[in-house]
Amino acid sequence: MERIDTGDGFSVLDGAALVMGSAIASIHVLRVMRGDLTGTGWVMLWLTFAWLAVTSAGPFLYLARRFARRLSDYPRVGDRLWAMLGIPWLLTAVIESAGPGGTEPRQNPLFAATLVVGLGLACLIALGVVWSTWVVVPPGEAARVEASPWTNRVGLVLAITWPVQCGLGLVVLS
Repeated sequence: MERIDTGDGFSVLDGAALVMGSAIASIHVLRVMRGDLTGTGWVMLWLTFAWLAVTSAGPFLYLARRFARRLSDYPRVGDRLWAMLGIPWLLTAVIESAGPGGTEPRQNPLFAATLVVGLGLACLIALGVVWSTWVVVPPGEAARVEASPWTNRVGLVLAITWPVQCGLGLVVLS
C-alpha cells in the first residue's frame, strides 16, 4: 500500500531547502555586513537577508517536492513562481562565489547584468501571471488559492510583492 502525501505540511526536505536559501542569501549580504552599519541598517540588513533566504529557497524547494517527494497535484502556479523568482539569486550567488574575491558586486559586470536582467524578467513574468491568476478571473476562482498547500501561497505572496525583489536587487548592487 502506497502512502499518499498531499504536501500540505512542512517536511525535513522543506527545511533543508530553506537552509540552502539562507546560504544563498548570506552570499549576497556578506559585503553589506562588512560595512559600517547603524542600528537601523542592521534591521534592514536582517529583513533583506530573511526575504532573500525565503526567495532563494524556491528552486531548491521546487526540486525537492517535484522529484524527491513526488507529490500529487504539484506544482501549482505559486510553486513555479517561487522557483522562478529564486533563480536570479541562485545564479548570481554562483557568479559571486566563483568570481575574484576582492571585487565589489557592482564592479562585476556579469554579476550586475545577470541580477538586473534575471530579476527584471522574473518580476515581469510574475506580474503577468498574478494579473491573469487573480485580477482578470471571477472572485470565486481567485478564492480557491486559500485551500492550496503553503508553498503555493508563499509563492503567490512573493509574486505579488515583486517590487520588493527589485528593491533587494538595488540593495545588493549598492
